[in-house]
Amino acid sequence: MQSSAHPAIRPLRYLVALIASISLNGWCQQDSGQNTDIYDKVWAVPVLYDNADNPTIQSFSLIGRYHGQYWSVRADEGDNQDWENRRKIVGFSSKWFQHFTLQAQMFLKTDGGSLYGGLYEAFIKWSPADIDFSISAGRLDYLFTGYERSKSSKKISAIERGLLVNQIMPAEVIGAHMRGKKGRFSYHAGLFSRSIEQEFDDFNSGSAAVIGAAYDTPLFYDKGSLHLDYLHNSGNSEGNAFRPYRHVTSLWHRGDSGRLGVGIDLTMALPLETDGHVFGLTIEPTWMLLDSLFGNNDPLQLVMRYQYASSSEDNGLYLQRRYEQKVTDGEGDHYQALYTGLNYFLYGQKLKLMVGGEYAHMKDKANDGGKYTGWTWFGAVRLYF
Repeated sequence: MQSSAHPAIRPLRYLVALIASISLNGWCQQDSGQNTDIYDKVWAVPVLYDNADNPTIQSFSLIGRYHGQYWSVRADEGDNQDWENRRKIVGFSSKWFQHFTLQAQMFLKTDGGSLYGGLYEAFIKWSPADIDFSISAGRLDYLFTGYERSKSSKKISAIERGLLVNQIMPAEVIGAHMRGKKGRFSYHAGLFSRSIEQEFDDFNSGSAAVIGAAYDTPLFYDKGSLHLDYLHNSGNSEGNAFRPYRHVTSLWHRGDSGRLGVGIDLTMALPLETDGHVFGLTIEPTWMLLDSLFGNNDPLQLVMRYQYASSSEDNGLYLQRRYEQKVTDGEGDHYQALYTGLNYFLYGQKLKLMVGGEYAHMKDKANDGGKYTGWTWFGAVRLYF
């Protein structure tokens, strides 16, 4: 949604939010010295019912998230900037009969008229006792393939996922997914409808399947896990939930040693209608600079991310739709980007402030207008409950 505010005013929104949040954080530390007390009380408000001893319903809570951000593109091809209400989602989550979770969330509209902006998630999950296993069915957020797409937007370290992930991975899907773990080995698999035009679908448009396995192994770190994920798209032309790729494979590892965390991902995808392929490498190190910036338990984190993406065919890569394409509709065959940012955690992942900048360069072997070189700057607030 484009803002109607004057361009000079838009950055002030983020600055005001930053100052207010830091002021609140400092106020929370007065007297007790504990900066989480007020946050604990605020985040307890949406918990409407909680009784683990009730045999029928154990909990009922309101849930949601708000992601707002200022972005600015400065490129050889042009400039643009705006404030964006990136995600506005609200719903509920409840636990029933000890082993079932029922959850539904919708997108919010705030530009007049109905507040309902479409269904985001609506599923039921069964988690039996005594084993690490669950199965979910309904409308699901696709968090199943690759390093970046296996992590919720609530917890990603960079403000936006990378170019290739956004290009080849789906967003929401309809179907069923199971996951489990035994010892150091974990696994997951799912079957989904290829259509998401309607909020629920009968699979007439065909199906897609995902399968993956992981093994806890530190490699060069104190702890970590190695993953292999595979997504198969049946290729029915009527489906629109999945991107136009028949096969997607991701090999990735996440490792942690003290303050250091590193994610490395290799992803390859084969399109439905051609013999070509796209390939991507992502390296994302994070470093906890400070355990406490202004007081107790408000850490500051440094994030870096390097992306490399290539296409075996001309114009097989598309610039980031939400930002880089605001100045040019460029398509190319080789893309590199380097992101650097800071994350300030006021209440863990539940409330954080983020700033970052990404330099990106797209090569266009076809020489038909797809070349791009520029910076994208961000300032963001991330909140969920």
